[in-house]
Amino acid sequence: MMMAKSVTGTLAAALAIATPVVAEPLRHWTLQDLLSIPEVRALSLSADGRTALYVVRVADMRNDRVVAVLRRVELKSGATRDMLRVRWIDQLRRIPGEDAWSALIDKGDGVQLYRLTADGTIAPLVVHPATAIFGDAEGAIYPGYGHAPLATGVRAHDWSPDGKRLFYVVLDAAPRSSKVRHGEQVVIERARRRAPGTATASIYLRSNGQDSLIATRPQSDLSTFFARSFVRWKPGAVLFDVTEVDAADRSHVMTLAWSFKDKDTRAVGSSADSAEAFGPHGGQLSSEGFGERRELVETVAGGETHSYGRVAFALDGRAVSRFRSADGKRTIVGIRTIENPRFGLAVLDAKKIRRIGGALSLNNCDFTPSLGRGACIAQSQTQPPTVVEINVASGQIRRIASVSPKHEQLAPLQIEPRTWTNRHGYKATGYIVWPRGYDEDRHYPAIVITHGTDADQRFANRENQWEYPAQLFAERGYVVLLINDYSARENAEVWSARQAWINETKSVAPETMRRMIWLNGVASYEDAVMELVNAGVIDRERVGIAGYSRGSQMVNVTITNSTLFRAASSGDGGYLEPAFYPDVAGSYDAVFGGPPTDLAALVHYRQLSPSLRAEKVCAAVLQQVAAPLVPSIDFHTALRKASVPAELSLYPGEDAASDETHIFHIPSNRLGAMQENIAWFDYWLLGKRDSTSPVADRYTVWDKMRDEAQPRCNGARLPLEG
Repeated sequence: MMMAKSVTGTLAAALAIATPVVAEPLRHWTLQDLLSIPEVRALSLSADGRTALYVVRVADMRNDRVVAVLRRVELKSGATRDMLRVRWIDQLRRIPGEDAWSALIDKGDGVQLYRLTADGTIAPLVVHPATAIFGDAEGAIYPGYGHAPLATGVRAHDWSPDGKRLFYVVLDAAPRSSKVRHGEQVVIERARRRAPGTATASIYLRSNGQDSLIATRPQSDLSTFFARSFVRWKPGAVLFDVTEVDAADRSHVMTLAWSFKDKDTRAVGSSADSAEAFGPHGGQLSSEGFGERRELVETVAGGETHSYGRVAFALDGRAVSRFRSADGKRTIVGIRTIENPRFGLAVLDAKKIRRIGGALSLNNCDFTPSLGRGACIAQSQTQPPTVVEINVASGQIRRIASVSPKHEQLAPLQIEPRTWTNRHGYKATGYIVWPRGYDEDRHYPAIVITHGTDADQRFANRENQWEYPAQLFAERGYVVLLINDYSARENAEVWSARQAWINETKSVAPETMRRMIWLNGVASYEDAVMELVNAGVIDRERVGIAGYSRGSQMVNVTITNSTLFRAASSGDGGYLEPAFYPDVAGSYDAVFGGPPTDLAALVHYRQLSPSLRAEKVCAAVLQQVAAPLVPSIDFHTALRKASVPAELSLYPGEDAASDETHIFHIPSNRLGAMQENIAWFDYWLLGKRDSTSPVADRYTVWDKMRDEAQPRCNGARLPLEG
């Protein structure tokens, strides 16, 4: 395949400036390399632009847990040192007017608020009894999706622009009730080992050394319990968002204001009414339109708009928070390109826009107060995370220091950006990860990996590939296709369907929902694979598919609507199964038109719900789950009843009272899940067994399932319904 060779040369040229000279021989990927990739969680720059602190989460294999490490890097020299290694660090922020930072830290007494200095001094700012637990554990008030259960005293904080006032939220667990529970109080406990905990949130404002209680919020207020950017500072008041639940159990976000003068709180309207202005004209920025180019628009009070023109990117908060200079004349926002998705920066003044970025993604950025200099994490599919310095005026990017020198020693795989157009004209972006030592004369096995929209220029990104070791599959001789959902901004019809789904309305017919949100994606996977089959690259009889969460939905729908795939791995999913209706009734009403007990809606369940279509599956199906949820079990049971080879693997939590989290946080579970995926695809696609695999004892079970499977698939594609 000449396209693989040409793209490799292009990427090598683009990354030449960012990649360090490596003295040692380059090596190939291992499982330990995947487990040890540091996940950058935050970066904060000193006001003078000389020093940056950043937080990484890393696997502690000896103690089988993930720890947070606070690092300091000098931008002039690149000198880096670890300042703190603890269980948890979050919300790292520069304190305005001080040469110091603040962060939420768990040093063993729960998550509390601390003040940090560049010399390593750590002092408590707010310590509150940590009695409320976040995480997948018995008695937790809310589940956690990528960290161990955390006892939480301080949940959130924010500083006024002058650093003289501190806004913070503390949690208090409510006493467990011994009363009989009724109705929805019982429904919420489905599949829970013990009733979830309850708590209240107290919001304080510290000023001149005095703390004032400004609001007490119930657990139903998701803004206070979950949000990270719900505070806005105005002359004379601090505004903050809260979630209210009406009599019909519908949630809406509204804004409250605490007056510094009157010492009271009042409602000031919806979140949109009081949103903070970030544009150079004092308005709200948005990227509008559909297709491959969007219009960047600033809307000011009264509805007047200013257009910055058509651009090949969209605003995206995953790139960077929004920054505005003190005089309001300059704004820096995060963007994500539409083709070959990567994150960068857009610098706006009143008349023009210019981009900063290139072949690498820029994430976790911070800037000096004048917005003259900045620091970011730069990375790509083949470039490990690196700290870089940004000269805003020139747009120059200078490499400072590697976040993980050991990953710089890996010989890069050939990874080619692609945009696929399926048979219906819908475009999906993604990447082909080519096997090491690719040979044009061979036909290769292939695995599609999908999640949502996060196949982009980030390094071995777990949000995209979960515990599907794409790099190791390529090292083992698989062609790997990382494929995104097609964009919700593809056209007006797709956008309407997505909005109906998100807003839980019945404004779009179930047939259209099925086609727009799921079946067009199935067509994208099939057509991407068949393009390489027809080119002589992929062996059509050895194709697998894997995905977790949203990707699990897509895997389950794909294998019940396509005969192309011979093996599948579905991670911690179950959405679309009828048994899940009580948990997500509004969402299912939008998708199916009603509950499964409604005969008119049941028709739509039969056309989409995987467990009701199990007899159509041609793939051997592995499900890896973090909790024994009913929908996953129902799908597995339906597959086995239909004599489909199917494995269901539950990965345990830290103890008998905990579950693993949706994004696994226990290193041994991560290792086991990757090893199981390798063994599963090798067995069903290649006919290989590895006697040293930790799951080798399952081969006899898989043999029996293989022998009992009903022969009904000849590899021909079924026409997609809808």
